[in-house]
Amino acid sequence: MRNDMKTYINIGKMMKACSLCCGVATAIALASCTDFSDYNEVPAEQNSAASQTLWENISQNPQLTDFAALVQKSGFDAVLNTPRSLTVWAPVNGSFSPSDYQGLSSEDLLTQFVKGHIAEYSHAATGKVDERIHMLNNKSFTFAGDGSYTFGELPVSEANVPSTNGLMHLMNGAAKFYPNLYEYIKSGEGIDQLREHFMRYETTELDPNASVKGPMINGIQTYIDSVMVTDNSMLSQLNARIANEDSSYTFLMPTDKAFTEMYNRVKPYYNFISGTKMHDVENYESASATNVKTAPAIDAAYMNDSLVRRTIMNNLVYSNNDAYNKWLVNAGEYTDTLRSTTRHKFSNPRELLAPTIGEPIEASNGYVRLMDSLAFYPWETYCPELVFEPIRYMAKLFPDAAQMTVKTVVGANGSYLTGIFGPETTLTEYRYGWVSPGGDRTLPVMFIKLPNVMSTTYNFYVVYMPSARPSIAGDSRPNWLNYQLNYCDAKGATQVYNFNKAYADSLLTGGPLPKLATKVDASTAFLNDPTKTDTIFIGRFTFPVNYRGLGEDYYPSIRISSPINVFNKTQLETYSRDIRIAAILLRPVELEEFEAKNK
Repeated sequence: MRNDMKTYINIGKMMKACSLCCGVATAIALASCTDFSDYNEVPAEQNSAASQTLWENISQNPQLTDFAALVQKSGFDAVLNTPRSLTVWAPVNGSFSPSDYQGLSSEDLLTQFVKGHIAEYSHAATGKVDERIHMLNNKSFTFAGDGSYTFGELPVSEANVPSTNGLMHLMNGAAKFYPNLYEYIKSGEGIDQLREHFMRYETTELDPNASVKGPMINGIQTYIDSVMVTDNSMLSQLNARIANEDSSYTFLMPTDKAFTEMYNRVKPYYNFISGTKMHDVENYESASATNVKTAPAIDAAYMNDSLVRRTIMNNLVYSNNDAYNKWLVNAGEYTDTLRSTTRHKFSNPRELLAPTIGEPIEASNGYVRLMDSLAFYPWETYCPELVFEPIRYMAKLFPDAAQMTVKTVVGANGSYLTGIFGPETTLTEYRYGWVSPGGDRTLPVMFIKLPNVMSTTYNFYVVYMPSARPSIAGDSRPNWLNYQLNYCDAKGATQVYNFNKAYADSLLTGGPLPKLATKVDASTAFLNDPTKTDTIFIGRFTFPVNYRGLGEDYYPSIRISSPINVFNKTQLETYSRDIRIAAILLRPVELEEFEAKNK
């Protein structure tokens, strides 16, 4: 797998030339050593072993009959007969249970057992050794000692058995195979839904640049040594190299029960319809225009299923090397925050990890936590608070003479104000758009885009700003504004929802709700306090359809206007025709209910 994982499949490797070369080299070496034979005598059995291949030495050793049978079943015996230089750590009979491996397929037996005992090149046990050995199955074990040696903490009973193509060490016990996190997904029990979705993104292709070409046959290129590269695009989406043996992660793997529960919880937020309509405000030619455009037709069921599954996957992996997460693998108390590889932070680690089934399962590159449920807060994952600043999201402004100027809010002494939106805000904190009407008898009308809203209920807030330097100069009159939401209903028709001050006040107090407003006028408008940064609740709305995933060009929008009568002197003196808005906030109702409950 490029960057993250590579699986090489070598087919029909031709070694005749190498064999000839090695034979010649051996003959020359023997001839050159003749004069010194008296000083280089070795035991007869060692001489005999040195003239045989690794496979011949394994298959003829009565201590290795169990190991030899498994090697032969895997098909790797042929490789051990080639001149390829290898070191084998062979477990002796009685030190492991061959029945544990006999039920594996030849491919799994090769990966999980045989290649876990073989490494490239020669690794001798001579003097002091402390080496991390990279095995043919990409796992690593420590080979260490000084006089007596261990491999993966298992004792070596006989070291340095020579062969024509490498070395062999006999040991007591079999090296334990720890799958990496990617391999665990393929074989783990009770995670079928996770596995099915993850493997949708796996591809295996020939790498012609890394392969050795053979002859052309009937116009088709053949390969003597074919290298197949397996890749999975999901890994790049997660920013997690879970197939890399040198990485370290904790993977929260939902059981089928947990996956289904999370799927059903998320699904209503992605209520797509085919042919979502919207007011085409960017192409309006006047403030009273009603242009409509339609999003491209989609397979709503497919989009829903795809994005729900992606949402579930999005925050399951945590780097153990991230400072936020190091306590996951070290002793210590739960900290305040976890951070996934997709850079999302979670404030409830104890609650998130509580549904872990049993102890964490050790993998070769981290830990698996089998989860009986996924306790993510929606607002920290798939349904966040949304912030729409006019300086970024304004779609249209009327009349043509009206202008938006970017202002920086400062205090009376000229210094920048701080903490306007709280310490954790992601807003452009101190800059906002000041809209001037563009004439003595005009009122500005502004349209704000609301991309990526989901099919759920939001509380709407408007953050008003004071004038740039209210105590020194500027317009200190309040804004008096109406808000109208343009949206698409569940049947695919455009609709308008009119926010109403009386209705918003009743929502706040819990009083009886008035009828929905059929239009906006002076009775429905909202006032702010112009002497401070003032956040005003303007109402609540449930979107019938989801827009997230449709792209930035398709969205509901808000029309902002004023009921001021430009011929009414009292109103002109009382209210500002300028618009000073820093942001429109859409906060999920469930977030606000949680905050109220946990004050």
